[in-house]
Amino acid sequence: MNLRTAFSLVRSGQLASLVWVALAARAHYRLAFIAGGLSSGLFRKLVSGPVPMQTLADNLGLKPCMHEGLRAWLGLGVGLGELRSGPDGYTLRRRRTKALLRPENDAVAAILQEAAMLAGSFVSQGPSRFTANGNNQKLFTLADQSGPLTARTSRVSELFIYEVLEPLVPKCGPFRLFEIGCGAAAYIRYAAEWNPDLMALGLELQSDVARLAAANISKWNLDGRVIIEEGDVMQTKAEPLYDLATLHQNIYYFPVEHRVDVLRHIRNFLKPTGRLLLTTCCQGGAAGACLLDFWASMTEGCGRLPSTIEMAAQLHEAGFCDITQRKLIPGESFYAFVATKR
Repeated sequence: MNLRTAFSLVRSGQLASLVWVALAARAHYRLAFIAGGLSSGLFRKLVSGPVPMQTLADNLGLKPCMHEGLRAWLGLGVGLGELRSGPDGYTLRRRRTKALLRPENDAVAAILQEAAMLAGSFVSQGPSRFTANGNNQKLFTLADQSGPLTARTSRVSELFIYEVLEPLVPKCGPFRLFEIGCGAAAYIRYAAEWNPDLMALGLELQSDVARLAAANISKWNLDGRVIIEEGDVMQTKAEPLYDLATLHQNIYYFPVEHRVDVLRHIRNFLKPTGRLLLTTCCQGGAAGACLLDFWASMTEGCGRLPSTIEMAAQLHEAGFCDITQRKLIPGESFYAFVATKR
């Protein structure tokens, strides 16, 4: 590039825009590259040391027509600084990316994968749905998201939810827990280990997530004490059998105008003076909560995040008393609401 071209780019403002876009695009490509490497399992094949491209292709059973694509993908990783290449092949370069492969960091890895997915589908496609004509103005559906991935991301809040769950579950003695939207069943496991006499029912709407939860319960040897069922809580007959009902990070799966009816129905599953623990992001949070608010507002059958005042009022209207709320994560709008059946 000669000085005349450079001067023209600077004067027109294009150079500053090009630099900004290049930096933003690189960050986006890198996020997508890491998400793809994690979800496909390719990073696990590259974490232990250099692997020649041909060896990797053979291990994957690639057709010859796919070899150039694999070479280009590996080259992209080198260009983004995520992979290192040498005479012996390719390997993961960055320590923090390798750390995402550890089991204890699975929730963090899932957040990264979900961020890449949401940015590519929901955030980028949302505006086109606002400007579409007539019948093309469609909401997203639950089929547009990955249930198991969402179940994994929700586990990043586990330690904070354990803090409010512990005081509600006695250390011993008969106790029955009903968890609506049980996800991977991590909270049921924690409660069952906290109280060896506890019995629980986990209800999950999405079939793939219900299968994941059931597999986890078997793996944790809790089959005799925990039942996982697939179903909609509003289609489930309510009997006052439970000491505690829990709704973790899923009240926005119900439209705002239906939430009092949902809470009232859940109240009917509780014994007299039984309690409800509800955890949720609320309005007014940081970027992550704003993204969740956008997803919930744009997904069929769901609804925007509640405000804290609104959530407490809906619990009261549904027949609960002694309602308390507690912010669980400093700097975030993530709250726990505890209420007693009135």
